[in-house]
Amino acid sequence: MGHEQRARVGAELVRDRVALVERIVAEVHAEVPAYRALHGSQLAEVRAIVSWLVTRSLDLWAAGADRLPPEDVERLRDIGGSRAADGRSIDAVVRAHRVGSVAAARIVAEYGSDVLDPADAFALGELWLTSIDQISESLTAGHAETARRLDADLEQARRAFLDDLLVGRQSSQGAIRDRSRTLGIDPPDPGVLVVAEAGRVQQGTEPPAAAAPAGTELLDRAGLALPGPLRTVRSGRAVLLVSPEDAGRLRAALAGERRRACVLGPRPLADMSAAHRLADGALETAPPHAFGADGLLGEADACVLALLNGGPVTPAAVRRAVLGPLLDTSHAHLLETLRAFFREGAATAAAASLHVHAQTLRYRLRRVRELTGHDPYRPWPRFVLETACAIAS
Repeated sequence: MGHEQRARVGAELVRDRVALVERIVAEVHAEVPAYRALHGSQLAEVRAIVSWLVTRSLDLWAAGADRLPPEDVERLRDIGGSRAADGRSIDAVVRAHRVGSVAAARIVAEYGSDVLDPADAFALGELWLTSIDQISESLTAGHAETARRLDADLEQARRAFLDDLLVGRQSSQGAIRDRSRTLGIDPPDPGVLVVAEAGRVQQGTEPPAAAAPAGTELLDRAGLALPGPLRTVRSGRAVLLVSPEDAGRLRAALAGERRRACVLGPRPLADMSAAHRLADGALETAPPHAFGADGLLGEADACVLALLNGGPVTPAAVRRAVLGPLLDTSHAHLLETLRAFFREGAATAAAASLHVHAQTLRYRLRRVRELTGHDPYRPWPRFVLETACAIAS
């Protein structure tokens, strides 16, 4: 059969294009789960793409071509990009085109079985096999390119959202909720704010002056599979917002990296501006020995440093942050023991003043360390505890 005969068969198929397209779309709908949820304008777009591909394939077959021309390849890249914007996975998109191509080849074979000779059938099969490769490559390239751009745009939008939280431009619960919905994210509320220095340091040295990373590698090393974690860079330091559940693993990752950081306690998103000033100020003013073995500052450290440097903290907040459980009446004896220890300067003298055995007093001091996280025998933790004890209740 010559080109004219192929063109005639193709023209006859195209005349019944609506039924042809519906058969192909029905097979795609049945075989590809992701396409079963499509409706309305999405299905109309699928039908339009199927109609275009079938028409173009038949035209190329009639003309004796063995592959799609560059302009068709470019259009397929655009289609792949559109599917990325729709949120459809590239695997589903490529599979849909393969299923559609097989269905189209079967329909053509059914229609032209009595008029197509082996050479025509081979030519059509060769065209479709080659086209499938071109279609897959073009769709994948377009999908990947658009997905990268969308990810970058979304990451930039998330970073802008966190930046606004940190400077107080997003301070009402309603505004935070509306913007989160627009970005398609569910930020932790309450959340844990983490501010980290740029690089690793050795104990007793000054932090490096290099610009801080955006925090991605910290999350990776912590093993956190977070959907779109909020992170940014402020004043040369990485700032991350994570859930209280993920904060422990992030602390471990920071400690393992020997990266100086301040990890605050959970607080509402509306309070992140004050939290950032507190954490950033702590890193700015903490003496080297304040970081301890793990290189981290906590809520209590940050509050004491802010109190000393005129930061955004009240004496009552310092007492709560440092002494915490000791302020409960059930632990009043521990707080009394701690004050006696600071007043007398030694455990034996404090025990004598309280009329308890020295071992009892040492046990109580161990309980203070367990409950507060601060060891009254070590210089910086002792200073933190003593400062909080010195504040009038």
